[in-house]
Amino acid sequence: MINIIFYLMNRDRVTTKELSEKFEVSSRTILRDIDTLTLSGIPIYSELGVNGGYILNKNFKVNEKIMDNNDKEIILTALNSLATVYGDKKIIETLEKIKGVYDDKNLESNLEIDFSVASESPKVMDRVNIIKNAIKQQLTIKLEYTNSLAETKSILLNPIHIYYRWYAWYFLAYDKFKNEYKVYKVARIKNISLTDQSFQSRVYVPDILRNIEEKYNQENTKIIIHYKQEMDVLVNEYFKGRAICNISGKIIREIQIKESDFISFSILLGFGDKIKISSPGRYRDKVLSHIEKIKQNFI
Repeated sequence: MINIIFYLMNRDRVTTKELSEKFEVSSRTILRDIDTLTLSGIPIYSELGVNGGYILNKNFKVNEKIMDNNDKEIILTALNSLATVYGDKKIIETLEKIKGVYDDKNLESNLEIDFSVASESPKVMDRVNIIKNAIKQQLTIKLEYTNSLAETKSILLNPIHIYYRWYAWYFLAYDKFKNEYKVYKVARIKNISLTDQSFQSRVYVPDILRNIEEKYNQENTKIIIHYKQEMDVLVNEYFKGRAICNISGKIIREIQIKESDFISFSILLGFGDKIKISSPGRYRDKVLSHIEKIKQNFI
């Protein structure tokens, strides 16, 4: 039940269904646990209606003694790892404060995760900080953005969430002119600045990101590739899909990629003669045409 408390602490409102799916128990079990917590004095309130759910009083605090050394080591590992990719002095300061709060000078994490090789340039981190400030102050930002088709334009965005994924920083923002939410890659930004235009946002970010991801996946193209068994580990590492058949160490696999995705296209090319693309014909022709253009650069 303590996990339910922490889950509620980190969210504005949570439904019975969400808790049931999160902790893999029945709705009846969740209802019983909520009743037990409220009877124990935990200030959990329920709201009815379409947007209803359970709400934990914002003034509620958990005793620090509930954290054991394993929990503390995980927190230290997370902060150390974040410092390698973020490069922010504030994280180092926070790490020192956490160690001080725990009052254990010998407490160190035995697990180290170093993301420094994947860290972005100082210019990108400067943009990240501007976007962070815009989110905190709820200010519109103005910037120049280059999309995956190498098209550059000036846009005004209301940023609401920033995150690190697949070795790069991204942010979710609302485009007022197109009336839609989109995800933007920070490395593709130029000339970013804060405006004096304010906005209000009370949306549930996970739902928006999930909808964008689902829409993105719907635009995927099914590609049929052939390769030998020894390449299977690498193929599975880079591409989602399923094996159609495996005969005598030769695998035929269906993968799904977006045709305009430069990264996926480049990875496929990187496999060289280790992979054969059999369909669709237009994608195979696109690869062949690209190879011919490359050849021309060496003539």
